[in-house]
Formats: sequence, structure tokens, C-alpha cells
Amino acid sequence: MAFVEPAYSRMQIDKAGGILANAGSHSGTEEVWANKVLANWRGCHGYPMNTFQATLRNKVKRVDDKAIVAQRLKRAPSIILKLQRFQGMRLSRMQDIGGLRAVVSSVAKVRALEAAYRSARFAHTLTGSKNYIEHPKEDG
Repeated sequence: MAFVEPAYSRMQIDKAGGILANAGSHSGTEEVWANKVLANWRGCHGYPMNTFQATLRNKVKRVDDKAIVAQRLKRAPSIILKLQRFQGMRLSRMQDIGGLRAVVSSVAKVRALEAAYRSARFAHTLTGSKNYIEHPKEDG
């Protein structure tokens, strides 16, 4: 998969998100532009997600050879609905445009996979984490 480069600034991405959140109150030309920006922004998440999926598949194999790994890119209508639901949501800061999931056979294997990631060397720094096993979200 080729790397899609952002064609718009964060300010433009957020402006497009605002237009999409208030669909119908802008000109058709503005909404077409906003959808073009959204398509580019979604595309920018594909390559890093595929790269991370390869790393996840590698690590999860060592923990559970029957594990299932899946990925998804949030669909444009779902992104727009989220922008409409949450006042003040900025498209450039939406954290779940892309997602990966590994399904393993036990909580112990989840912990082993977590440990493999926490001990790995990455150029990025982990700034936070949430334990949804011990503290599940009410909405699932």
C-alpha cells in the first residue's frame, strides 16, 4: 500500500470537520471540498495502520498461534456522525479513525502481548493506556 500524504493542514482538516458536522448549512462546493479533505485524511491512516498490523501479527504469533488480528478504517459516514454527536470534536484529533484488534484465547495471553509491546523499542512514547479488562466501558 502506498503512503498517502496529508494534502491539507490541520487547520484545514478541522475546518472540513466543522463543515461536515454542520452539513446542509454550507454551500455544496464547501461540502464537496470537506469530503475531499476527509477522504485524504482517512487515506493517511491506511499505511501506518498496515505497518502496525504487520508488527502486531508478528508479536501475537509468539503469544498465541491461533490469534485473530483484524483492522478497520472508520467509514466516512461514521466519522461525520461522530463529529455531529460530539460538539467541539476536531477531525484532526479524532483518535479512532483507524483501529486494530487482536483476539487471543486468554487474559494471560493478552497480558503477554501487552508485555511484548511495553518492552519493545519504538520511536514513539506511550503517553497513556486504559485497562478495559479490569474497567470495561459501559457502552461496550
